[in-house]
Amino acid sequence: MFRQNKRLFIFPLIIILLTVLVVPPARLVHFKSNFLMVMRAPLSFGYRFYLSLLHAGKIFTFYSEYDAMKNELARLRRDANDFKEEKLENRRLRDLLELKQRGDIDFSVAQVIGKEPTNWLNSIIIDKGKKDGMFINQPVMHGFGLVGKVIEVAPSTAKVLLISDVNSRVVVALQRTRLEGMLEGIGQGLCRLKYIPLDADVELGDIIVSAGGGGVYPKGLAIGQVESVRVERGGMYKVCVIKPVSPLTGLEEVLCLKSNLKPDDL
Repeated sequence: MFRQNKRLFIFPLIIILLTVLVVPPARLVHFKSNFLMVMRAPLSFGYRFYLSLLHAGKIFTFYSEYDAMKNELARLRRDANDFKEEKLENRRLRDLLELKQRGDIDFSVAQVIGKEPTNWLNSIIIDKGKKDGMFINQPVMHGFGLVGKVIEVAPSTAKVLLISDVNSRVVVALQRTRLEGMLEGIGQGLCRLKYIPLDADVELGDIIVSAGGGGVYPKGLAIGQVESVRVERGGMYKVCVIKPVSPLTGLEEVLCLKSNLKPDDL
């Protein structure tokens, strides 16, 4: 079979060579011209095919390099994210250490292990319970700001109601004027200060602290600041929207205050 194919290939080649030898030079030029015209399309196709193979090889090489660079970029992003997380954790731990060293606050640190947030209801689950000394109505902070209180206690966990929950109520005072009012949650990480007289001196940015009434929250804990002021429907009182000092979303660690606190100087 191979010999037959070889003969089929050699025979036309011999014919072409004989033609070149027999044809006079004057006509050979015309023959070459016609031959080139006939062979132009196959030769052009073959050349384009060769370039395609060459480009395909380059594309494959470029793709391999691109894939390697993409994997390296993903690794660098993971490393950068890990470094950022470690930096944030170190900052939080440094803040906790600073609070601990002050000596005017006695607390235990708990990790947030669960969340139950909706548009209006907000609570978190922490990894401390009865065996760790947790108790109902225990105040819970984050940094220097109050975030809520313990409402349920299990042996190893506890549920914390955040101050932004619609069921939360805290007796508070304006730090600048000492005017007291009732703070309630309105969801979405915000609170509302109610029952403020129309002639009360309230300014945007005023700091709100716990008033100490009710026997739950110690006096003087920072809670938030006034974000907006309006007159309620009926025109009897002012209503203020309060933005908590500590963001209530993304909590990872909280401080569970112990019962023998003296936080008046906070």
